[in-house]
Amino acid sequence: MLFPTVMLVATLAGGFTDDKARSPEEIGRVELDVPYAEGGDQQKLDLYLPKQKNFATVVFTFGGGWHRGSRKSVTAIGEKLQSQGYGCALLSHRLAPPDKFPAQIEDVASAFAWVKKNIGKKGGDPKRVFLMGHSSGAHLSLLLATDARYLARHKLSPADIAGVIGLSPPVDLEPRPDKKGFGDALLAGKGADVFSRDAALMKAASPIQHVGKDLPLTLLIVGDRDFPMLEGDVKAFAEKATTAGVVVSTSVAKGRDHMGTVRSLLEDKSPVLEQVLAFLKPTTEGK
Repeated sequence: MLFPTVMLVATLAGGFTDDKARSPEEIGRVELDVPYAEGGDQQKLDLYLPKQKNFATVVFTFGGGWHRGSRKSVTAIGEKLQSQGYGCALLSHRLAPPDKFPAQIEDVASAFAWVKKNIGKKGGDPKRVFLMGHSSGAHLSLLLATDARYLARHKLSPADIAGVIGLSPPVDLEPRPDKKGFGDALLAGKGADVFSRDAALMKAASPIQHVGKDLPLTLLIVGDRDFPMLEGDVKAFAEKATTAGVVVSTSVAKGRDHMGTVRSLLEDKSPVLEQVLAFLKPTTEGK
């Protein structure tokens, strides 16, 4: 049975805060509302920069069903990663309506390219720029890492991505014959409007369609109480990567629903946070 579409939209768009987080200024510096393109607030990012030098940076995209939310809804994630010694760029992107796909992925590509070009001036290592996102933000992060067309416009490629982390990621948006896929849930409501309700476009926008040997290091995490189709889709993504000669790490977070996977990033010693930090750490230390 498909998850109710209303619940799907609501959880995709949720925000949260971390009441225990220290002031960012105590652990580094913050640069807010930095334009990465010329389209107003939806094409700006917030930078959370640690006191350390030569740090790795995570470009994080919020979840909002491609039609809701902003970088301000995930401020606590920027603060958390900053407190762990990482730079974090929280980006906003254009939303539907009025901006339909591919506006969202084009913005994520532009934001990544901006960070890649400018993070060295901020004390970071431009060779260690990661992508991470939750829900629709995970979809966009993984699409950028699999479909080379979007970075090519910036004279970059997936090889320029140090790694990509997807939390509760929709990797397959193509409607299924059994009507039980993630794309079918979107079509059952307004979720597919961003893709003009076009099944061919939804298929083309699916990261699983573009998995190949150039896929960067990848970590995918779903909750055991998540949307039921996501776990199977993540396994299929990993299997396709294995066939291409690439290893994708996957994990199922116990006791976590769709929003719980990303909220657990704020919990010290949570399994999700530990996996994310372990994924980032080897590259950070230059191993």
